[in-house]
Amino acid sequence: MTIGYDPTDFNELTVLAKWRGTVLPRVLCRPIFWVLMSAHLCFYYINNYRTDITLPPLPWKLTTVPTTLLVFFLVFYSANCYTRYYALYNHCMGMSGTVMAFTGLLRVHLPKASPDKLWNLSRLMIASVYLLYFQLSGGASDGGKRVTMSEWEVLLQTGLISQEEQKRADNFRGFRPFLLQIWALRALQDHLAEDKEKGPGANLKSFETLAIQLRSHCAEIVDQMTQPVPFPYYHTLTLMLSLNLLMVSYSLIEFETILTIPCFFIIVLVTIGLKETSIALADPFGSADVDFETENYMAAVLANCKAIISPAADYTPMLLPIMAKKK
Repeated sequence: MTIGYDPTDFNELTVLAKWRGTVLPRVLCRPIFWVLMSAHLCFYYINNYRTDITLPPLPWKLTTVPTTLLVFFLVFYSANCYTRYYALYNHCMGMSGTVMAFTGLLRVHLPKASPDKLWNLSRLMIASVYLLYFQLSGGASDGGKRVTMSEWEVLLQTGLISQEEQKRADNFRGFRPFLLQIWALRALQDHLAEDKEKGPGANLKSFETLAIQLRSHCAEIVDQMTQPVPFPYYHTLTLMLSLNLLMVSYSLIEFETILTIPCFFIIVLVTIGLKETSIALADPFGSADVDFETENYMAAVLANCKAIISPAADYTPMLLPIMAKKK
């Protein structure tokens, strides 16, 4: 769930009192953070209080090269995850906008159609967006591998699909959102062939363009989610981060002051915090603090499309000709 905030409400002091939605819980609850802090405390204790043990020196200058490499890898990884995050957001907004444009064109080109007819011509496009979000995360989705019965119930209760459509979509082994978009185009094609009172410029081409745009947005989201940053790069970054921080924890004892403890605390907090934030940005479909509010996106597109159609419609799914033909 995305946390909204006003930058003017925070300053250098009040920000310290913020916990929810920050990197603090993501870092301080990680065992590696306390392992590194414990390592530095052990090195500090041995160097300053155990005269019988002499630790070999590690000059601070020697950490410059690995630290520079770490900063490069960390910034590059964070930038890629940040770019990916907003690319996925743009596609989510693109899906909502495309569905609303599809519904708006129905009102323009089919001025004499009843609200219930307009609803049945647009609902499958809306349902395809719901289905994609359910496959990505959803309220109870099994990691996108399947759509649970509780999620199908949402589509049935909102009148976005009928029982027959649900059964056929559930048995379909291809890309289900595109299947629903095809059904929507077939239903519209049948209606345009029969409607004698359609607008003068009404044709399937403009709707096909929007349907293909919607499919493109859906596919881009799925493709990006199945192609994360290559594992060898992520493994290298994680290995460098752990080893470099361990080396820094040892090198800091050269200064022989207890103030190295808070300094190392900040170093670990910032570096691991950047990595954890990047990981969260890379997969924004879930329940983390930076994840998209997909439930709000779905509710908004449904409410907007209903408002475009009419507040007086029954919003009940009717048997489409394409479904009747398959029986």
